Amino acid sequence: MKEKQKHLLKILLQQDTSISSQILAEKMNVSVRTIKNYIYELNKFGAVPVITSSHAGYKVVREEARSLLDEQKNETSLPQTFKERSFFIIKKLLIENKQLNIFDLSEELFVSYSTLKSDLSRMNKAYEKYHVKFMLKHAEIQMIGEEKEKRRLFSYIIFEEVPHKFVDKQILEATFEKEDIEKLSVIIRSIMQESNYHLNDFSFINLMLHLLILLESVRNDKSLISRNWFSSWLREDKAQLVTKMIGSIEKEFDLTLNSLEKEEIHMIFQANANYIPSNNFKELEQIIGKDISQTVALILDDVQQTFGINLLSENFLVPFSLHISGLFSRANLDTSLKNPMRNSLKIDFPMVYDVAVYISLRLGKCFNITISEDETAYIALHIGSELEKQKRNLSKIQTVLLCPKYMDLDIKLYENLNEYFGNELIIQKVISNYSEIADLHFELLITTLSVPETTDFLVIEVSPIFTERQRLTLIAQLGDIRLDRKKSILRKHFDDYFDEKCFTSHLKSDSSQTVISEMCKVLEAENIVPAEFEEHVLERERASSTAFEAVAIPHSVYMDAYRTIISVAISEKGFIWGDKKIHVVLLAAINDIDRGSFADIYEALISVFDAPQNYQEIKKIKNFHDFRSFIYSKIKQND
Repeated sequence: MKEKQKHLLKILLQQDTSISSQILAEKMNVSVRTIKNYIYELNKFGAVPVITSSHAGYKVVREEARSLLDEQKNETSLPQTFKERSFFIIKKLLIENKQLNIFDLSEELFVSYSTLKSDLSRMNKAYEKYHVKFMLKHAEIQMIGEEKEKRRLFSYIIFEEVPHKFVDKQILEATFEKEDIEKLSVIIRSIMQESNYHLNDFSFINLMLHLLILLESVRNDKSLISRNWFSSWLREDKAQLVTKMIGSIEKEFDLTLNSLEKEEIHMIFQANANYIPSNNFKELEQIIGKDISQTVALILDDVQQTFGINLLSENFLVPFSLHISGLFSRANLDTSLKNPMRNSLKIDFPMVYDVAVYISLRLGKCFNITISEDETAYIALHIGSELEKQKRNLSKIQTVLLCPKYMDLDIKLYENLNEYFGNELIIQKVISNYSEIADLHFELLITTLSVPETTDFLVIEVSPIFTERQRLTLIAQLGDIRLDRKKSILRKHFDDYFDEKCFTSHLKSDSSQTVISEMCKVLEAENIVPAEFEEHVLERERASSTAFEAVAIPHSVYMDAYRTIISVAISEKGFIWGDKKIHVVLLAAINDIDRGSFADIYEALISVFDAPQNYQEIKKIKNFHDFRSFIYSKIKQND
C-alpha cells in the first residue's frame, strides 16, 4: 500500500459522514482522478470494499480500514521511504548515539549499499538548511555539525512525527471505556453550555484525556495522597463551575473524590479552558509539593537541551506535573495504570515515545521509583498532545496583551480576543505594566495603554471595551501582519530557495508544456529533481492551471524534489498559458522536508505579483542579480 493510500484511509476514518472526492482531493493536494484511482486500488486489497460510495460521497468501512492499516503496519515496521530511512539514521546517530556501519545498516533495513549511499547524498541536500553534513568514513556513517543545529534538526523530526490530530476521540476510545467517554463528554458539554466559557476541539479532547486518566486512577483505588491543605484560588465563577462539574462526575461515576483530587480537577480545567496565562506555579507547588515541582521543571529543561523541544509552557507544565504527582503516588503504592495503547504508541510515534522514556528514566532515578511501560505511554500521550498544540500554534502570531487589572477589563478583553482571533493569535502572557515585557519573546503587543515607540515588536493599540468596529479593524491589521510574516520568510530564505543556475530570461519554448519541460530538464541536470518530476508537474497542471494574471507557479503535488528550489523563467514578450498571457514562470521543486513552509512562500510570491505595475517591471529583468533586487524591494523588511 502506498503512503498516499494510507493517508486517504486515515482521512476517511476521521470523518463521521460521507465526503466528496473534490474535498478529498483538496485535503490531499491531488486531482479528483487520483483520488478515484486510490479508492479503486484500495478496494482490491480485501475480500470486501473498504470504501463505499453514494451520491453524498465516500465513506470508509471502519473495521476493514483499521484491519488493513494494522496489516500494513506489521509489514512495514522497517523504514520504507527515503524520508523514513533518513529519520531512522538521524535518530540512531543523535539519540541512541550508535556507531552506524553502512553494511550492517544495509542488512538491518534490507536495502542495498548503493541505496544508502544515495540516501546520504540526498540527506545532505534535504537537510542543508540545518548546517549538518552526513559523511561516510571507513564504512561508518557520521553526522558533522554544531550541537545546536543537530538539536534543531531533531526537533523538526519529532514535530514531523506528530500528526495534526495526535489525540482524538478514536485514541480516547482505544484507551478508555467508551461509556466513560460518553458520560464525561455529556457532563463537560452541559457544564460549558451553562457558562460563558469556551472549549475548542483540542482543549475539549485534552481536558477529557486528563480527567479520564484521573478517573481511571481513582476507580482502581489509586487515589492521590490526600493533604489537609486545600486552596480555592480559581476565580469565583470558574470555581463554582468546576465544583458543579465535580459533583456531576461523582454522581455519574458513583465515586467520592478527596480534596486533592478535586483541586487537581480545578487546575486541569484552568489549564484547558480559556483563561489568562499568569503565574500559577506557586499554587501548583503547594498542591504537588516542592520536590516534584522543581524536579519536573529540571527534567523538562534537560529535554529541551537534549531534544530541542520546549515543554516548559504553563499550559503543559501544570497538568503534566499533576499527572506526575499521581504517578509518584501510584509508584509508592507499587501500582500503575494500564495503557492498552502502549504498543501502538511505540510503533506509530517512536520518537515521542523515546522522549517519554527519557523522562521516565530521569524521574525514576530522581525519586528512586520504577515507572512501568504503561505509565511511560501516558507520559507519551501528554507529550504528543502538547507537541500537536505547538504544531497548530506555529503559524499563530506570538502575542502579549497589556491591559490594567481594573474591573476585570484584562479578563474580558483576553476572552474577546481569544474568541474572535484564537486561530490567529497565541496570547502567551497578559501583563498590566509595560516593564513586564523585559524577559518575554513575542511578535505583537496588543495594548490599551500608550507605549514607547519600538522596532523590537509590532504594536496595536486597542480600546479596553471591545466593539464590532474594533474587531473589523483588528481583522485588517492581523491580515497585514500575517502577509508581512510570509514575505519575511521569503526574504530570509531567498538564497536557500533560489539559485542562479535555475534562472533564465532566454526561454526557447513558447507554450506551457514545453516551458515546463525545458525548466524541468535543467533541474534534473542539476540533480535537484528525479526523472519523473516533469510528469508530476504536468499532472498537476492538467488538473488545474497554476497561472494567474501574468505569472504561473507550476509544481508537483508529490513534494519529491531532492532539495527545495524555485526555478525562475522570465519572458519580456510573453506567451500563452491556458487563457492567460504569462511573463513569469516560477517552477517550484519542493522537498518534503520544506512542505510546511511552502504554503507561506507560495502566498508571499503571489503577493509580490499582486500589483499590475510589478509585471511591467519584472518582465524587463534579464539577470539573477536584478531579480533578487526586485524581490527584496517588494518585501517589507521586518528585521
